[in-house]
Amino acid sequence: MKTREQIIERIYQSLAANMKHLDLGGFHSDARLREDLGLDSSDTLELLVTLEVEYDLSLPESAIMEKDFTTVRAVAKLFFDAQPRANPDKLLEYEEDIKLHCFVSCLSEVIKRFDFDQRTLYFGVWDSEIVVTDKCTISYHIERISHHVFIDWYERLFGIKVEAWFDHDIDREENVQRLVSLVENRTPDQHIMVMLDMHRLPERVNEFNKDPFPHYLMLGPTEKADTWFVYDPDYRWEGVTTKERLLHAARHPAVGGGYVFSDQNAREPRPADIRAYFEHCMLLDRHLMTEAVREIVEAHLKGVDKNGDELPLSGLRNALDDAPILSIRKYSYEHGFAFFWRELELEEAEFDHWCEVIDELAKGYTLIQFNAIKLATTGDRRIGDKIFSVLDQQVERENRIKARMQEVFEMWCEKAFAKQEAPVPELEVAR
Repeated sequence: MKTREQIIERIYQSLAANMKHLDLGGFHSDARLREDLGLDSSDTLELLVTLEVEYDLSLPESAIMEKDFTTVRAVAKLFFDAQPRANPDKLLEYEEDIKLHCFVSCLSEVIKRFDFDQRTLYFGVWDSEIVVTDKCTISYHIERISHHVFIDWYERLFGIKVEAWFDHDIDREENVQRLVSLVENRTPDQHIMVMLDMHRLPERVNEFNKDPFPHYLMLGPTEKADTWFVYDPDYRWEGVTTKERLLHAARHPAVGGGYVFSDQNAREPRPADIRAYFEHCMLLDRHLMTEAVREIVEAHLKGVDKNGDELPLSGLRNALDDAPILSIRKYSYEHGFAFFWRELELEEAEFDHWCEVIDELAKGYTLIQFNAIKLATTGDRRIGDKIFSVLDQQVERENRIKARMQEVFEMWCEKAFAKQEAPVPELEVAR
């Protein structure tokens, strides 16, 4: 089964190979076939035929007659939806591709290509690393941030070894040349991750309006030496960008990181490793995001930062600027529930209920940030009591989510390991 990302890449390859009259410099997943890429109706039908004949993709005739092929994404979705599912009875209706964690999204995308269930990887996201700086601000990124937990478990779960190509101890231009060499010599089984400053790619969405905006995505070559293909699983965006612009975004001093890995040894995770990973990630008595926010609010109310220096209450205005980036990681609980719900074939109505609770948890941090800004603006310290009350509600919500997650995990363990531990019946001795 092909992923949406693979199908979009096939669309680009087909157009580049068979329709050389087109200008594909503006090719990306949201490009319009007619207005942006110049395809007429015959070109579009030729594209559909090529995808079917050369890339083993197909559409039902009803789709060809009735659907509008307006954008690259629309075409990719039609081909994706037309593929047979391995376990159609285990499908759940929920947003599977919500933006959660750019590093994990890159690793996850590769797993989907093998029809392995990548949702287990997200067990490590709901309580992933959160930084409270010395000045008592929350941050999703620091220099030399470590992803070793995901890297180590990715290899243990899926058999894929991830290696760093970016070296913090050498000159940045040397790292840039390493990236160029990797992309230009990439083999089909390789995946090249790089941290870029998305602010330096203004044509791309920067919904958090951050400058700089460190972000991981993946790169590959095209038929043109000066153009690279961009794979951005977290933002579900694929397309071409000039090599020069991408290297410009990689040169920003605030970003630095890159990994390379091969999928040749990819394998489905063993139940014992899934169990061990879940037990490593599930912190039943901790609420890292809520704890970090509480620490920051308390410090600003006391007026002292981590170094003992004065901390003005007005600083709370920007202290939680990164909270929206971090709070969406709570939606990874949906991936956890989805994995267990599918394996255990539980009632979908309850799954929907927990998705609502998770949504309340994630959006609760927006209310907290609103009140923090209000506290910083007015100086009314009574607002602090309201913030702490909402934080207490967040703990209660997350406790309920974690308790149910632990319950279904234990149910899954009983099912998964009962098969392995069941006694083998003795064969009747022939007389």
